[in-house]
Amino acid sequence: MFTTAHTTKIAAAALAAATLFSLAACTSEDPAASETTSSNSSASSNADSSTLRVASDLTYPPYAYTDNNNPAGFDVDMSNALAEKMGKKAQFIDTRFEQLIPSINSGRADIIASALYITKERAKQVDYIPYFMTGNSIVVKEGGPDLKTVTDLCGLKVGAIKGGDIVDQLRNDGSDQCKAAGKDAIDVQEFPTDPEATQALVSGQVDAQVNDAAVATTLGKNGSVKIKITSDELLYPIPVGLAVKKGNTALEKKVVKALDDMKSDGSYDKLLKQYNLKEPDDAAVKKALGE
Repeated sequence: MFTTAHTTKIAAAALAAATLFSLAACTSEDPAASETTSSNSSASSNADSSTLRVASDLTYPPYAYTDNNNPAGFDVDMSNALAEKMGKKAQFIDTRFEQLIPSINSGRADIIASALYITKERAKQVDYIPYFMTGNSIVVKEGGPDLKTVTDLCGLKVGAIKGGDIVDQLRNDGSDQCKAAGKDAIDVQEFPTDPEATQALVSGQVDAQVNDAAVATTLGKNGSVKIKITSDELLYPIPVGLAVKKGNTALEKKVVKALDDMKSDGSYDKLLKQYNLKEPDDAAVKKALGE
């Protein structure tokens, strides 16, 4: 179990999305219209004391997406629950993944809740509150090769979401493994959103896609998208964190307390089970931070 003390210390479908939620909703740069979303203009203003402005990439089911123009998914459910514990109302600001950290550092949002992997590089820019564990899966077109491991990707064009930690993992660690095996490096192709990466896979622009395991599972369940998950084990398992602006200890403490309250009343565990996720532990967080 991840402890509050350590939390205080450190303070990603394509066509599937088109079928499940509507492609326009998944790829739009504009926030969805609902009582809990915000327009770009209002997002730039300071939130009042009753509002928790949440930066989230709403193109990333099952974590965050739009359903009938309303934010939905694990991160949305989590943010709404945390905000309620804090006596606030969550206001979601649809933000592309690579702009998540800038959104809180610029004051456009208060907190990031968007499957943001914990890394020591990001920990220099934000303060993390770890809240679940995940990893990555390899996805190919139906009938494609059974790519099981990172080295199976050597010499191939691989799609991934822009700004995701998996991009650096594949380009650095993955390509190093390829070179050590006498193979060509992985040609990582970045896309603004995960659905766009999946579209590239289906259309043959890339040979494979690597994305978050829960996202891949959701995509694989939709029969209208002819893809399959080929990896058996999670690639680069990693804890995920909510994030606030570096040094915003006041907000961090309130989020930590709200999360602890959710753990105490059982709503946190219930939410994790609903999305088949696990709670991170100290060892996993320390490893991600390079401690």
